[in-house]
Amino acid sequence: MVNYIIRKLLNLIPILLGCMIIFFLLFNVIGGQDKVLYNMLPSKSRTPEQIKILRHKYGLDKPLYLQYFDYIKQAVTMDFGSSLSKKQPINKLIKRCVPVSLAVTFPPFVLDFIFATALALVCAFNRGKFLDKLLTVLSTIFIAFPYLALIILFQTFFAGKLRLFPISGWANDLSAIRYLILPWILIIISGLGGDVRYYRTVFVEEVNKDYVRTAKAKGLSTRKIMFTHVLKNALIPILTNVIISIPYLFTGALLTERFFSIPGIGDLTVTAVQSYDLPVLKAMVVIYTLFFIVFSLITDISYSIVDPRVKLS
Repeated sequence: MVNYIIRKLLNLIPILLGCMIIFFLLFNVIGGQDKVLYNMLPSKSRTPEQIKILRHKYGLDKPLYLQYFDYIKQAVTMDFGSSLSKKQPINKLIKRCVPVSLAVTFPPFVLDFIFATALALVCAFNRGKFLDKLLTVLSTIFIAFPYLALIILFQTFFAGKLRLFPISGWANDLSAIRYLILPWILIIISGLGGDVRYYRTVFVEEVNKDYVRTAKAKGLSTRKIMFTHVLKNALIPILTNVIISIPYLFTGALLTERFFSIPGIGDLTVTAVQSYDLPVLKAMVVIYTLFFIVFSLITDISYSIVDPRVKLS
């Protein structure tokens, strides 16, 4: 296993460098940095000479290959400098935004897993019956409903007309919960449909296997069969789905944070895209890529822990 992990970590390097160079070239082709630098200056100082000084300060006047080498150095040291639009150290911005994103994404992540697993087990053991068909139809509707439309609907109805929740906002204390309840409900509803359908498929495959029929013949209760046998044997595909979703907890929910004015990583990323804030976007590309690669490795390692029959080589 140690050799496998070392090889995977070494493979991380070309993948990360590839993602960085694709982003770097695309963003430099699009351009837009001069507009940001122009807005950074006071109205009386917006001259070509001042723009030139700022470009030199941020290293934007260097040849592209030197800028890319600087980008690699930043990725190695995890020091991406300061944001062009917010004029603050990027590491400070990230440290401030990550807890906010976790507050938005972690509770619904846990609740979605619990609800989806329970409902999928119910569907699997009632396959073909009314309850299974009803839950399957509802799950399909949840999958088909656009998330953006769901945000607008909930904000208009529950926040606007009924005034049960604030439409948007944030607080840096426990009172922030009142701003989080509606986003939590939205995230759970949007993810529940797909997870229920996926887990149902996994559980149905397990329910139809011989060991379940043997357990029923022995007189074991449905509850014992579900949680002792079926759930345990279905852990690998479920584990894949759960672990591969963990990076999203840290990188935030882009639309949710943006529409509810929640200052998390997702909102920081969208703001950086809109303002052509290259230093922030460079940091986000590295962080996103690292998260997804590392958690993919954790998924592979978890296989061998959950099921000893799986060998990593």
